[in-house]
Amino acid sequence: MAVEMMRLILKPAGADEATAAAKQIWVDLAVDSETGQSTGPFPAWGRVGDWQQPGTLVPFTLMMDGRMDTGIYASDDQRSDVLEIRKADLGEGKTIVLKSGSDTSNYVIESLKPLIG
Repeated sequence: MAVEMMRLILKPAGADEATAAAKQIWVDLAVDSETGQSTGPFPAWGRVGDWQQPGTLVPFTLMMDGRMDTGIYASDDQRSDVLEIRKADLGEGKTIVLKSGSDTSNYVIESLKPLIG
């Protein structure tokens, strides 16, 4: 198994440019280059939002079950969002589902690039 540290940038499917920027998700995680899937047992790190709109920025730890843990100051509801990326096929243009309570949103992988190299 060959593992690479990758940065994925996901944008909400069908969103206008301003909304897509404010809700984009960046995730740094280990990817098995043979299967194209996220590997573990390590958590991954990321953030939601746009650097140019500080009020939109929310850092998180992506747990192995896909929960986006936004930290001690978040409510239980805020820490229960699930990004279904752990067993997904990872590649540019692929769709990833974000579950927030009973709501789901589709995100598209805009880019997938090595962190080192």
